[in-house]
Amino acid sequence: MPDTQTHIKQRIEQAHKRARAWQRPVLASYTWEISAFDAFQIIQNTDTSHYYFMTPDRTLEMLGCGDALVLSASGPERFQRLQYDWSLHRRDVDATIHAFAGFSFDTFMRPQKSMWDAFGEASLVVPKFLYRRYKDRHTLTVATLVSSKQSVEQYLIQLADQLAQFSSLRPTEEATPSYTRVKDGVDHFKSSFQQAKQLIEEERVEKIVIAREEIYQRSDDAFPFAKSLKHLADHQESSYIYLYQPKRDIGFFGATPERLIQKEGMQLNTAAIAGTIKRPKTEIEAEIAKEKLLNDSKNREEHQIVVKDIKQALTPYTAPIQTQDTPQILANRSVFHLHTPIQATLETNASLLSLAESLHPTPALGGSPKRTSVRLLREIERFDRGWYGSPFGWVDNEGDGEFVVAIRSALVQHQFVALYAGCGIVKDSALEQELEETEMKMSPIKQALQFDLHDQGGTLDE
Repeated sequence: MPDTQTHIKQRIEQAHKRARAWQRPVLASYTWEISAFDAFQIIQNTDTSHYYFMTPDRTLEMLGCGDALVLSASGPERFQRLQYDWSLHRRDVDATIHAFAGFSFDTFMRPQKSMWDAFGEASLVVPKFLYRRYKDRHTLTVATLVSSKQSVEQYLIQLADQLAQFSSLRPTEEATPSYTRVKDGVDHFKSSFQQAKQLIEEERVEKIVIAREEIYQRSDDAFPFAKSLKHLADHQESSYIYLYQPKRDIGFFGATPERLIQKEGMQLNTAAIAGTIKRPKTEIEAEIAKEKLLNDSKNREEHQIVVKDIKQALTPYTAPIQTQDTPQILANRSVFHLHTPIQATLETNASLLSLAESLHPTPALGGSPKRTSVRLLREIERFDRGWYGSPFGWVDNEGDGEFVVAIRSALVQHQFVALYAGCGIVKDSALEQELEETEMKMSPIKQALQFDLHDQGGTLDE
């Protein structure tokens, strides 16, 4: 630890000199190897903001605590504005530094107060402490925004105090709140479905994705973010696990199977995921369900629309795009999806955020044509999607990173918890099947919240 303190001091001194010369605050950071950490225990026992990301193969896990730098942007150009502001700060440091970022589904906000007010339309956070595990290597990065108005010694004292708190955590038990449903969203979903079918019949859209919002009020117990995330990590083996928690009782989390874009150097990876069927409990029934999904015309049509639009979105930036002719089956705990991996090589200097902007929303979350679908969703949906169905992920100062589509998710806003699920509507869609699909897609979050152990005031229809 003495060597670590020396290196941290050197980085802060260097940033302090730059801050005086450049007349603006400058990021300073230092990374060192540590022994294994328990991310869920840290979340449970620290009273700070938390940001979390874990890949489906579980080889990469990142937990950010506290805020060293927070950038925000709004409006139709929010991706470009955030990229510009990030490009100014990412050059401050001589080592690799990571940031978490998230965006709203759309920039259209209804005039009434929203449950999403704390999130904004675009946010990027460099955490003060970043615990990172890649395969068997564990590291801790400390970062701070250094101003010439404060002395180097003051920064060192603050960081030392905060590090001491993290190193002396005492495990506590998270309570499990009880929940009462205040809105099931079924009537709104039925109305959206009828309007969506009408739009398809009028040939205004080829496909449109409608969402359902279900809201619960919880008891006075603190929301168990750590317990909920751990449950998702343990049970949703083929999904990304994510959390954006800017305040103690405000957070957005979930388990999504859907990668939006991954950038590693010039190599890009994405995937089309659309088409869903319930996963049966027995192996024989599961194989039958897979074959049914692979040969179902409605689901194959829905899936092919997504593949086509993703390829069109990437074409201006990339060399020939590699895809398979037929989709694979992606298995989650409760459902099967049609899944087509897509790879490409970047041929421009496009940033990860600009690529995310070009892809968002894919037809799996918006519809086709994209702009028409998004505009029409503003009219037929009666709630703000906020960050549901939007890009969330991480980016480093080299420009690499990964964003997922934030679905299978829940929003915690003080005493209220909102669950979200969506369905792609095409000409052959049937209401009861789509409504059942929303229940299937909400089930991982409901299981993580342990709805099966508590009565929801007699209102839960499961």
